[in-house]
Amino acid sequence: MTPAGKPAQFPWRLLLYAVVILYLIGDLYWLGGPLRKRIDARKAFTHQSLQRALEEGWVATVNGEPITRGQLDQATNVYLFRRGKIPADLSPSSLNISRRVALQQLIDDTLVRQYAEADDFPVDPDAVARQIAAFEAQFPDPGNYALRREALGLTEEEVHDLIASQVAQQAWLEKRVAEAAAVTDADIRAWFDANAATDSGAENPPLVHARHLFLSTVESDTPERESLILDLHRQLVEGTADFAALAAAYSEDERTKTRGGDLGWFSPRRMPVDFCDIAFGLRPGKVSEPFRTSLGWHIVEVLETRAPERLDLDALKPEIAAWLETDRRRYAIDVLLNRLKTVAVVEVFPDNFDGK
Repeated sequence: MTPAGKPAQFPWRLLLYAVVILYLIGDLYWLGGPLRKRIDARKAFTHQSLQRALEEGWVATVNGEPITRGQLDQATNVYLFRRGKIPADLSPSSLNISRRVALQQLIDDTLVRQYAEADDFPVDPDAVARQIAAFEAQFPDPGNYALRREALGLTEEEVHDLIASQVAQQAWLEKRVAEAAAVTDADIRAWFDANAATDSGAENPPLVHARHLFLSTVESDTPERESLILDLHRQLVEGTADFAALAAAYSEDERTKTRGGDLGWFSPRRMPVDFCDIAFGLRPGKVSEPFRTSLGWHIVEVLETRAPERLDLDALKPEIAAWLETDRRRYAIDVLLNRLKTVAVVEVFPDNFDGK
């Protein structure tokens, strides 16, 4: 389930703003903490000329820390790498869009890293190891993983360092927004009361337990196929043959023919529309007329049905809590990043962005 609605009122958004902004104000303006000191230490380098940026190959500076064209190239490569692509796979316009997305991510990552370093935030080695394992598991063929990594000019150690850095940044962000993202039983109840009656995810769909006979028309669509399905239907109606026996002998659905054509329980979302239109229109114990779908000829017998049912709060509670927490965390991180950018000095040099 993915709740589609939200409560009519969102008092927690004020809490998100308060927690995030008070943290930044306290450190930057009242207490003169490590974040303030780190930014002050960088200010002497924030007013670089465009000429200097061009000469040095900078595409941006974040609190005076330069981001070079080479770093952007690597960030773009990593961005594409995670999507199973390399720059040569993209058109020039698509590559340009990817570079701009990668630059924004690079600026955000640099900001978060600076603040995490100012806090002396520790890195959990077990979390890093798990993330590395999860990332490499996306490439079932180790050879393909190595080839793509080498094509991007990255060593295995560099890939691991990038992952470790991102784990640290994410952990720092999570710590900063944990309080704002917390979900209480009252929050869950409020969402349920406001949305459960209308949200499609708060309902179990109707279900049908059926079996079928299937003759494919994908490779062979002849009059003989239609004659055969009509004859099988005649035998079922006259009671001269058993459905399971006919399925085992004639059905071309290899997954179900050995169990008498039994499809098990299914909802309208699981089967094609043209099949469900027939199956969900039958009462238990009824056998359909032969009908065609995009795949071939079918005969369906409905064995049992279940009506749709609304789910109660106890059944939905884990999913509502997970969705609310994810939504609040995403919102709180956006607020935090926007506040970091507000108090930071970020310069972008578009004249140097596509320079070679």
